[in-house]
Amino acid sequence: MEISEFFKDDDFRSVRPLFEVAKGYKPDTLVYPSKIWQFDDAMDGGFRNGELVVISGQTGHGKTTWCQWLTKKLDASSIPSLWFSFEMDQWHLKEKFIKMGCDKTLLAYSPIELANSEMKFIEQQIDVAVKEYACKVIFIDHLHYLIPLNQSMSTSLLIGGIVRELKKLAVKKKVVICLIAHTKKIYQDEKLELSSIRDSSLIAQESDYVFLVERLKANEKKLVVGSSGWTNKMKVQLAKNRRTGKLIYLEFDFEEGNLVPVENFLTQENAY
Repeated sequence: MEISEFFKDDDFRSVRPLFEVAKGYKPDTLVYPSKIWQFDDAMDGGFRNGELVVISGQTGHGKTTWCQWLTKKLDASSIPSLWFSFEMDQWHLKEKFIKMGCDKTLLAYSPIELANSEMKFIEQQIDVAVKEYACKVIFIDHLHYLIPLNQSMSTSLLIGGIVRELKKLAVKKKVVICLIAHTKKIYQDEKLELSSIRDSSLIAQESDYVFLVERLKANEKKLVVGSSGWTNKMKVQLAKNRRTGKLIYLEFDFEEGNLVPVENFLTQENAY
């Protein structure tokens, strides 16, 4: 409901007492749990309409896999999702879901054609998905496909503006938007953190939650011949939490297409 519609009387004034105006901004009571209890507990139950969630990490470290896992968890709660998969075509996205044990009953939807990546197009497709399929969570893979290449303004400000528009869109359409964003190159012994997100600090600033995803390296002093040095373990860190401020991370084993939580989660207070 628009705020102007909340105050419908003929004596509408642009300024009113704060406690009266606040009634028109009462938060949505719907909560969409991730069904990963540690994260849900940290977020006071789960995601809510109007929230922007950023998932960041290096290329190939599991950002899309993590979003697909969330999609599967949401499906288990009968919560439909809409995917803008600009980086991977719908066939290969579907095949990855199959490896996770999903089938055609999965409550995940996609535009028939990703005609472009303009905000107007994204908004139109969200409107259709909400109206026709009651989609509540929107996944966009990934941020840099939304950046117009012919713009000459500062990259940081341009990206910040795009992320802010996505946040406003989440509020306007009463959905959760999950946005995948790359980090800069992380060098050996360098810590992955909010400042690692590529191109603009405004990405983290405009978001409600930030999840940082990284594959874990083997604890080997000497690399085995033929080994990449990476394990099948993944660390997912809730690095920003606007709702409660609680920051934690979890480790997962990647087994047969699925993520299996390792029960040794840590809070920010005892993580380091």
